[in-house]
Formats: sequence, structure tokens, C-alpha cells
Amino acid sequence: MAAKKKAAAPKKAAPKAGAAQKTPRIAMKLLNTLPPIDARRRKLYLAAFTHEQCASWGDRTKANSVFAESERFAGFLGDTLKKPVTGYSLHRLAWLCQLITELDDAIDGDAAANKTEQRTERGGVFALADRARRRLASGLMAAATGNALFLKEITDRNETTQVAHTLESSLTGLLQLALRLRRSDDGELLADDVGLTQDFLSSVSAMTDQLRLANERTFGGDGGNDSMATNLVEGRVLREMAFALRTLRRAKEDGEVLKLPTPGANLTSVTRRAASDTAEPATPPKPD
Repeated sequence: MAAKKKAAAPKKAAPKAGAAQKTPRIAMKLLNTLPPIDARRRKLYLAAFTHEQCASWGDRTKANSVFAESERFAGFLGDTLKKPVTGYSLHRLAWLCQLITELDDAIDGDAAANKTEQRTERGGVFALADRARRRLASGLMAAATGNALFLKEITDRNETTQVAHTLESSLTGLLQLALRLRRSDDGELLADDVGLTQDFLSSVSAMTDQLRLANERTFGGDGGNDSMATNLVEGRVLREMAFALRTLRRAKEDGEVLKLPTPGANLTSVTRRAASDTAEPATPPKPD
């Protein structure tokens, strides 16, 4: 009897083209090796610092910078806690790592929201700028009647487009022609007659600057401000880092042999500005 052929193992679907592939994070890798945080411990650790305490620290820093700093800090703690440290458990490290992953998700959410807001803003500015371009081109055409060379310059620079960067370039070119027209006394009178007044050209110049700024914000690296929700997680991460550092320092002072993590710029900044705040956890509630 002929042997049956083994069914071929199904092939894993290839990731979609253009799909973002996130680099594995230090905190996430550590979290997979640490004891899980159940609801009781989460409640206990959340009670360590109030929302107000966390928000006050998170409001002073930028989430992306805090995330990068906390990743390095968590990696150092992971190495340190390969042997027990009095006062700081693997569960507490798992809680810090969980907060760091929550911060990472919050940053992604803010980035998406900021991008949507920026595109909406740019769309409004684009509509106003395109209207100004049409009015500018119409006035220049009227002023250039009988001047073939000037008409060609206007035509070359006047471009109907749905591309924001192209509109910015077209508007800038037409504005330069209008300003040039106003340099002579006769040209100034002619420009005023066709509606290319100094006030109008000043408004076009300001609008061009707004369009340029909107383009830079949408396509550049400006991620916008952190949301209040992100600030809260960000501040909690900083509070937990401060607590861990303080606990490890105390253990070392009591004679335990261990290396201390070097606090980064964000942790150093918030603890200096809040010198009277010891970053000690509040008295936690008793577990249910």
C-alpha cells in the first residue's frame, strides 16, 4: 500500500507591502520573561502615585524622549535583578515594563491623531491659498495686457494643482511678480487698479508662510504635543523609574553589591525640579 503523502504545511502569509513592522522593544522582550501582573497588583501599583503626581511630571517632558530613556533603564534593571535586590521585585519590574509598552502605544496614538489634525489644517490653508493664487494670477494677467514677456512669466508660474508643495511654489512665484510690478510708480498704480494692493500682497505673503508651515508639520518630523493621556502614562513611567533608582540606592547603602543605573536627562530634570517630592510611593491600599 502506497504511503500517504504528508500534507504540506501552510505557508505563513507575507506581510503586506508598506505595512509598518515594529522593532521589538526592550521592555516588551523583558515583559515576556517576567511574572504576570494580575488585577490586584495593578491596583496596588497604580495607587503608589496619584494621577496628579504623574501628570505633573509627564507635562514637563516629551514622551518619545522618556520612552527611549525608560527602555535603557528597564534593560539595566533586567540585568541587575538577575539576583534578588531588597525592596524591588521582579513583579515591580514587570509593572514598569508594562507601563513602558503602554507609553509606546500612547505615542503611536498621538502620532496618528496629530497627523490627522495636521492634514485637516493643511487642507483648510490649501483652499485659501489656492483662491489667493487664482486672484493673484487674474490681477497679474490684467496688468500684463499687451506685454507678451510678462504674460509668459505669469503663465509659467501659475500652476493649477492639488499638490500642496507645488501650490506653495506657484504662489511664491506669482507673489514675486506682483511685488516686482509695484516697484515703479506706474506699476504701483496699475497693480492697485487690478486689486493687487499692498495689503492684499501682504496677506498673500502671510498665507504662503502658513502653507509652508502646514507642509512642514505634515511631512516633517513635528509630532505635535503629547496628549493628556500620554502625559499621565509618561509621568507614571518616570515616577516608577525614580522609585526603582531610590530603592536600589538604599539597597546598595545597606551593603548589597549591585550597580546603579545612571538616570537620564528626563528623570534628572523632573527630580531636580521637584526636589521636595521624594518620589516615594504613597501608602498603598491593602489587597482585596
